Amino acid sequence: MLALSLAAPAALASQGAMAKGKQAKAMSPRAEALKKCNDDYAAAVKKANEDYAAAVKDARTKKGKERAEAMKAASKSKTDALTAARKAKADCVKAAPKK
Repeated sequence: MLALSLAAPAALASQGAMAKGKQAKAMSPRAEALKKCNDDYAAAVKKANEDYAAAVKDARTKKGKERAEAMKAASKSKTDALTAARKAKADCVKAAPKK
């Protein structure tokens, strides 16, 4: 029984090493560049969403016309940020080395 309990962590460790071995495979320069483009895009989208959520939270404290203007500004800001992120991703993909 004790042998089984000691063997289980060793088996899990060897499976983890196998998984890491697959990740250690070298990526092509294009694949690395595209991964960076996608990571940058995901970060920009996340930031745009967080900024929008913060602006909406702030707008909810206001009333009437001031609130409507704040909501409109938050929406426009998010749209502009997402558009810029899409354009930056497209430019990054174009600049990536060819195969």
